[in-house]
Amino acid sequence: MSSDETYEHTSLEAARWLVSLEESPDDQKLKDEFERWLSEDPTHREAWAATSGIYDLMGPLFAKERYSSGTQSCKSGWRHRSVSKRILYGVPIALAAAVANFMLVPDYYYRLTADYSTGKAQQMTVKLADGSEVSLAPKSAIDVVFRREGGREIHLLRGEGFFKVSHNPGRPFRVTAGKISVTDIGTEFDVRVSQKASAVAVRSGEVHVDGDNHLSTDLHSGQRIERRGRGIVSASHEDAENIGAWATSGQLVLEDSSFGDAVTQINPYYNGRIFVANRHLSAGKVTGVYNLSTPESALKAMADTQGAKLYHITPWIIVVSY
Repeated sequence: MSSDETYEHTSLEAARWLVSLEESPDDQKLKDEFERWLSEDPTHREAWAATSGIYDLMGPLFAKERYSSGTQSCKSGWRHRSVSKRILYGVPIALAAAVANFMLVPDYYYRLTADYSTGKAQQMTVKLADGSEVSLAPKSAIDVVFRREGGREIHLLRGEGFFKVSHNPGRPFRVTAGKISVTDIGTEFDVRVSQKASAVAVRSGEVHVDGDNHLSTDLHSGQRIERRGRGIVSASHEDAENIGAWATSGQLVLEDSSFGDAVTQINPYYNGRIFVANRHLSAGKVTGVYNLSTPESALKAMADTQGAKLYHITPWIIVVSY
């Protein structure tokens, strides 16, 4: 395991301890186990200090009220925090991942297992054996399955890809992403997948989309379809030239997008993590064209439309709040 991987693993452990101690502050057995973990390696104490310290810095930005019902110190410096569940609705778990600057499935996992992958603020264009081309957005990964005779298949494991397909009726080109499958009928198209949704948009030509719950439809230039949790499917139209603009011109084009979704799209281009402090801000609407080569400036421009500000907690964490 490399030093970077060791750091990510130790930070993940520290984040998990943070969540466990927040959820069970009176569990003496848990505290004893935590103390043993701290004493096992100096890097454990360093990771804990960074994780819990940033948690304290970020807390006020996620809530206007925060109170403590006393301080109980242990030799590790962990303090019993009594935080209102109404205020910090589920924030500890998300924050645990944030302060360690990683995701539950780290980038190196995809570097080891995927055929092609990108990390934070990285993009890649792949020329496939059949002449087709795939542009990968940051934090994206694909597996390529090309059979000598028969179909061509791409598995979009995470993130976003823009596909320019060399059409061959005798060898169907198919992209699977989450619970949807996209079959090329001679086209350029964009596919995005996340834990919450899968989306397909066609820049030119035509694709066929299949999915669970009897999803089966053709999409043409300028059409988009998105499948969210519980099988909810929504369809929309947009300017075809804006589809895949992140790959063709380095721009993020938003039209009446929620601020939360806009931040989700720009987050991979920033070499750190961006968080929105409250639900009301996330629900605000954003329209505009933003330069992805300068993600922080783009984020500030988006925040200005909402009357919000950027708070730099560390060089690699930004919180957007009123």
